[in-house]
Amino acid sequence: MSSSDPETVLSIRNLGIERAPGFFVVIEELDLAASETIVLDAVSGAGKSTALGLIAGALPLVDLPDTRHAIAGVPVTPETPRAAFAGPDKLGFVLQTNTLVPYLSLVENIELPVRVAGQEPDAEWQDHLIRAMGLGDYKARKPGQLSVGQRQRVSVARALLGQPALLLLDEPVSALDPANVAEVEGLIVHLAAEAGSAVVLASHQAQTGEFANTPRADHRLLDHQGQSYSIFSTAGRAAARVA
Repeated sequence: MSSSDPETVLSIRNLGIERAPGFFVVIEELDLAASETIVLDAVSGAGKSTALGLIAGALPLVDLPDTRHAIAGVPVTPETPRAAFAGPDKLGFVLQTNTLVPYLSLVENIELPVRVAGQEPDAEWQDHLIRAMGLGDYKARKPGQLSVGQRQRVSVARALLGQPALLLLDEPVSALDPANVAEVEGLIVHLAAEAGSAVVLASHQAQTGEFANTPRADHRLLDHQGQSYSIFSTAGRAAARVA
Protein backbone atom coordinates (compact mmCIF):
# COMPACT_ATOMS: atom_id res chain seq x y z
CA MET A 1 0.00 0.00 0.00
CA SER A 2 1.51 3.30 -1.02
CA SER A 3 0.76 6.80 0.17
CA SER A 4 -0.50 7.60 -3.36
CA ASP A 5 -3.30 5.02 -3.01
CA PRO A 6 -6.53 7.04 -2.62
CA GLU A 7 -7.73 4.54 -0.02
CA THR A 8 -4.66 5.08 2.18
CA VAL A 9 -5.61 7.13 5.23
CA LEU A 10 -2.35 6.85 7.16
CA SER A 11 1.15 6.23 5.83
CA ILE A 12 4.18 6.44 8.12
CA ARG A 13 7.82 5.42 7.83
CA ASN A 14 10.53 5.97 10.48
CA LEU A 15 8.81 8.48 12.72
CA GLY A 16 10.29 8.82 16.19
CA ILE A 17 10.77 10.85 19.35
CA GLU A 18 13.16 10.67 22.29
CA ARG A 19 10.63 10.11 25.05
CA ALA A 20 13.22 10.19 27.85
CA PRO A 21 17.03 10.38 27.81
CA GLY A 22 18.16 7.33 25.87
CA PHE A 23 14.61 6.00 25.31
CA PHE A 24 13.04 6.40 21.88
CA VAL A 25 9.55 5.60 20.63
CA VAL A 26 9.58 4.84 16.91
CA ILE A 27 6.87 4.05 14.38
CA GLU A 28 8.89 2.09 11.87
CA GLU A 29 6.04 1.48 9.44
CA LEU A 30 2.32 2.07 9.72
CA ASP A 31 -0.14 1.90 6.84
CA LEU A 32 -3.88 2.08 7.31
CA ALA A 33 -6.65 2.11 4.73
CA ALA A 34 -10.10 3.65 4.99
CA SER A 35 -12.28 1.86 7.57
CA GLU A 36 -9.36 -0.30 8.80
CA THR A 37 -8.58 -0.59 12.51
CA ILE A 38 -5.26 -1.37 14.19
CA VAL A 39 -4.51 -1.76 17.89
CA LEU A 40 -1.29 -0.64 19.55
CA ASP A 41 -1.20 -3.29 22.28
CA ALA A 42 1.95 -3.17 24.40
CA VAL A 43 2.97 -3.12 28.05
CA SER A 44 2.48 0.00 30.12
CA GLY A 45 5.31 2.45 29.55
CA ALA A 46 6.05 1.23 26.03
CA GLY A 47 4.95 4.54 24.53
CA LYS A 48 1.51 3.79 23.08
CA SER A 49 0.18 7.26 23.88
CA THR A 50 3.40 8.78 22.56
CA ALA A 51 2.92 6.85 19.31
CA LEU A 52 -0.55 8.37 18.96
CA GLY A 53 0.95 11.82 19.51
CA LEU A 54 3.44 11.11 16.73
CA ILE A 55 0.64 9.99 14.41
CA ALA A 56 -1.31 13.17 15.20
CA GLY A 57 1.72 15.31 14.32
CA ALA A 58 1.69 16.81 17.80
CA LEU A 59 5.21 15.94 19.00
CA PRO A 60 8.75 17.03 18.06
CA LEU A 61 10.64 14.43 16.07
CA VAL A 62 14.14 13.00 16.14
CA ASP A 63 16.06 12.89 12.88
CA LEU A 64 15.63 9.45 11.32
CA PRO A 65 16.46 8.44 7.74
CA ASP A 66 13.68 8.38 5.14
CA THR A 67 10.97 9.74 7.46
CA ARG A 68 7.53 9.86 5.82
CA HIS A 69 4.19 10.81 7.32
CA ALA A 70 0.87 11.51 5.61
CA ILE A 71 -2.74 11.66 6.83
CA ALA A 72 -5.47 11.36 4.19
CA GLY A 73 -2.89 12.08 1.51
CA VAL A 74 -1.64 15.28 3.17
CA PRO A 75 2.08 15.27 4.08
CA VAL A 76 2.64 16.01 7.77
CA THR A 77 5.72 18.20 8.02
CA PRO A 78 6.78 21.16 10.16
CA GLU A 79 5.90 23.38 7.19
CA THR A 80 2.38 21.96 6.67
CA PRO A 81 -0.37 24.03 8.32
CA ARG A 82 -1.89 21.90 11.05
CA ALA A 83 -5.40 22.52 9.75
CA ALA A 84 -4.45 20.79 6.50
CA PHE A 85 -3.95 17.38 8.13
CA ALA A 86 -5.66 17.72 11.52
CA GLY A 87 -8.96 19.39 10.70
CA PRO A 88 -12.09 17.64 12.00
CA ASP A 89 -12.65 15.93 8.64
CA LYS A 90 -9.11 14.50 8.71
CA LEU A 91 -8.40 13.66 12.35
CA GLY A 92 -10.43 12.88 15.47
CA PHE A 93 -8.79 12.15 18.83
CA VAL A 94 -10.35 10.62 21.97
CA LEU A 95 -8.20 10.74 25.10
CA GLN A 96 -8.30 8.51 28.17
CA THR A 97 -9.97 11.26 30.17
CA ASN A 98 -12.26 13.71 28.44
CA THR A 99 -11.12 17.26 27.78
CA LEU A 100 -14.52 18.90 27.60
CA VAL A 101 -14.86 22.65 28.13
CA PRO A 102 -16.68 22.98 31.49
CA TYR A 103 -18.70 26.12 30.67
CA LEU A 104 -20.02 24.81 27.32
CA SER A 105 -23.12 22.67 26.94
CA LEU A 106 -23.00 19.09 25.69
CA VAL A 107 -23.95 20.19 22.17
CA GLU A 108 -21.48 23.09 22.17
CA ASN A 109 -18.69 20.73 23.25
CA ILE A 110 -19.51 18.29 20.46
CA GLU A 111 -19.59 21.06 17.85
CA LEU A 112 -16.47 22.88 19.06
CA PRO A 113 -13.75 21.45 16.74
CA VAL A 114 -15.95 21.76 13.66
CA ARG A 115 -16.90 25.36 14.45
CA VAL A 116 -13.31 26.33 15.30
CA ALA A 117 -12.40 25.02 11.84
CA GLY A 118 -14.94 27.44 10.38
CA GLN A 119 -17.28 24.67 9.27
CA GLU A 120 -20.98 24.08 9.82
CA PRO A 121 -21.83 20.81 11.59
CA ASP A 122 -23.82 18.22 9.63
CA ALA A 123 -27.07 18.51 11.61
CA GLU A 124 -28.39 15.08 10.62
CA TRP A 125 -25.14 13.29 11.48
CA GLN A 126 -24.83 15.24 14.73
CA ASP A 127 -28.35 14.30 15.78
CA HIS A 128 -27.61 10.67 14.90
CA LEU A 129 -24.45 10.68 17.04
CA ILE A 130 -26.22 12.24 20.01
CA ARG A 131 -29.11 9.77 19.82
CA ALA A 132 -26.83 6.77 19.30
CA MET A 133 -24.80 7.80 22.34
CA GLY A 134 -27.94 8.01 24.46
CA LEU A 135 -27.36 11.71 25.11
CA GLY A 136 -30.55 13.15 23.65
CA ASP A 137 -32.00 14.17 27.01
CA TYR A 138 -28.84 15.99 28.12
CA LYS A 139 -28.10 18.44 25.28
CA ALA A 140 -28.18 21.55 27.47
CA ARG A 141 -26.17 20.09 30.34
CA LYS A 142 -22.64 21.14 31.17
CA PRO A 143 -19.91 18.48 31.64
CA GLY A 144 -20.14 18.80 35.45
CA GLN A 145 -23.76 17.65 35.23
CA LEU A 146 -22.86 14.46 33.37
CA SER A 147 -21.51 11.11 34.57
CA VAL A 148 -18.01 9.94 33.65
CA GLY A 149 -19.45 7.58 31.07
CA GLN A 150 -21.63 10.30 29.56
CA ARG A 151 -18.69 12.69 29.32
CA GLN A 152 -16.63 10.09 27.50
CA ARG A 153 -19.48 9.46 25.05
CA VAL A 154 -19.55 13.23 24.39
CA SER A 155 -15.82 13.06 23.64
CA VAL A 156 -16.39 10.25 21.15
CA ALA A 157 -19.23 12.15 19.47
CA ARG A 158 -17.06 15.27 19.26
CA ALA A 159 -14.22 13.34 17.61
CA LEU A 160 -16.59 11.77 15.08
CA LEU A 161 -18.71 14.81 14.21
CA GLY A 162 -16.45 15.81 11.32
CA GLN A 163 -16.50 12.20 10.02
CA PRO A 164 -12.70 12.11 10.19
CA ALA A 165 -10.61 10.01 7.87
CA LEU A 166 -8.60 8.90 10.93
CA LEU A 167 -9.78 8.36 14.50
CA LEU A 168 -7.18 8.01 17.27
CA LEU A 169 -8.24 6.44 20.57
CA ASP A 170 -6.00 6.61 23.65
CA GLU A 171 -7.28 4.13 26.27
CA PRO A 172 -10.79 5.55 25.71
CA VAL A 173 -12.58 3.25 28.17
CA SER A 174 -9.98 2.70 30.90
CA ALA A 175 -11.67 5.19 33.28
CA LEU A 176 -15.11 3.61 32.87
CA ASP A 177 -16.86 0.93 34.90
CA PRO A 178 -17.24 -2.50 33.21
CA ALA A 179 -20.84 -1.91 32.11
CA ASN A 180 -19.90 1.33 30.38
CA VAL A 181 -16.80 -0.23 28.79
CA ALA A 182 -18.80 -2.68 26.70
CA GLU A 183 -21.34 -0.04 25.69
CA VAL A 184 -18.85 2.66 24.72
CA GLU A 185 -16.59 0.23 22.83
CA GLY A 186 -19.59 -1.01 20.85
CA LEU A 187 -20.63 2.54 20.02
CA ILE A 188 -17.12 3.46 18.89
CA VAL A 189 -16.90 0.47 16.55
CA HIS A 190 -20.38 1.04 15.09
CA LEU A 191 -20.15 4.81 14.64
CA ALA A 192 -16.57 4.82 13.32
CA ALA A 193 -17.68 2.31 10.69
CA GLU A 194 -20.60 4.55 9.75
CA ALA A 195 -18.26 7.53 9.44
CA GLY A 196 -15.83 5.49 7.32
CA SER A 197 -12.99 6.33 9.71
CA ALA A 198 -9.78 4.36 9.94
CA VAL A 199 -9.04 3.74 13.63
CA VAL A 200 -5.86 3.45 15.70
CA LEU A 201 -6.52 2.29 19.27
CA ALA A 202 -3.84 2.42 21.97
CA SER A 203 -4.81 0.06 24.77
CA HIS A 204 -3.41 -2.50 27.16
CA GLN A 205 -6.86 -3.97 27.87
CA ALA A 206 -8.12 -4.84 24.39
CA GLN A 207 -7.77 -8.60 24.89
CA THR A 208 -11.52 -8.84 25.48
CA GLY A 209 -14.52 -6.93 24.19
CA GLU A 210 -15.13 -5.31 20.82
CA PHE A 211 -11.44 -5.06 19.90
CA ALA A 212 -10.37 -8.56 20.98
CA ASN A 213 -10.00 -9.83 17.41
CA THR A 214 -8.77 -6.58 15.86
CA PRO A 215 -5.34 -6.76 14.14
CA ARG A 216 -2.40 -5.63 16.25
CA ALA A 217 0.62 -3.65 15.18
CA ASP A 218 3.85 -5.50 15.84
CA HIS A 219 5.80 -4.20 18.83
CA ARG A 220 9.35 -4.88 19.89
CA LEU A 221 11.92 -3.46 22.29
CA LEU A 222 15.45 -2.99 21.05
CA ASP A 223 18.63 -2.03 22.91
CA HIS A 224 21.40 -0.68 20.69
CA GLN A 225 24.60 1.09 21.66
CA GLY A 226 23.26 2.14 25.04
CA GLN A 227 19.96 3.40 23.64
CA SER A 228 16.53 1.77 24.05
CA TYR A 229 13.90 1.73 21.32
CA SER A 230 10.22 0.90 21.55
CA ILE A 231 9.20 0.14 17.96
CA PHE A 232 5.73 -0.18 16.43
CA SER A 233 5.16 -1.49 12.90
CA THR A 234 2.55 -3.01 10.60
CA ALA A 235 5.17 -4.30 8.14
CA GLY A 236 4.60 -7.92 9.10
CA ARG A 237 0.83 -7.56 8.86
CA ALA A 238 1.12 -6.07 5.36
CA ALA A 239 3.43 -8.88 4.26
CA ALA A 240 1.00 -11.48 5.60
CA ARG A 241 -1.90 -9.81 3.77
CA VAL A 242 0.00 -9.84 0.47
CA ALA A 243 1.00 -13.48 0.97
